[in-house]
Amino acid sequence: MELVKVGRKWVFKEVGNGWIFNRKFSTEWKAQVALRVFKKGGRISDYWAEVRKVNDKRTIRVPHNMLEKMNQSLKEINHLTPTCKDINEYSEYLYSNKKDYGVVTVSNINGIFPPKIHDTWHKKAGGRVHIDIGCCGYHLMLDKKWVKDFIEFIKNKRKSPTATK
Repeated sequence: MELVKVGRKWVFKEVGNGWIFNRKFSTEWKAQVALRVFKKGGRISDYWAEVRKVNDKRTIRVPHNMLEKMNQSLKEINHLTPTCKDINEYSEYLYSNKKDYGVVTVSNINGIFPPKIHDTWHKKAGGRVHIDIGCCGYHLMLDKKWVKDFIEFIKNKRKSPTATK
C-alpha cells in the first residue's frame, strides 16, 4: 500500500475494503500506525488505542524559550521590588480599562506574595508560563504580554514627578 500526502492529510492510494481506505490521517506516523494495525487485522478502535499508546511515549514540547524569557522578566521584577501599592494600582488600571481577563483575580491573601514563575504548560487546558505575584486581595498572572506591561507600568510610575518614594 502506498501512502501519499493529499493537501494536509495522509491517505492510502489503493482502493479496497476496510476502515483504512476511507480515512484521512493528520500525520504520517498516525497513518503508519493505522497500516500496522490494519495488517494485523485490527479494528478502528484498536488503531485509536495504539495511537494513544504511541502518543504518550512521544516527547512533549517544553517551552524552553519562554522559560528563559520569564526568568529574565522575573529578575527585572525582583530588581524593581514592586510594592503592594504598585500591584494594587496596576490591578485597578487593568480593571478600569477592562483588560483584566486572565490577568487579575481576587485572592484572600492579605500580605504580599513574592513573584515566582508558574508553568502550567501541558498541565491544564490553556496552560501557559507566567509570573504570579500578588498582594492585598489581588493576584496577577503575568504572561509574556502582560509582564512587559507590568514592568513598564512600574518604571513609568516611578519616573513620574508626582511619584512618592
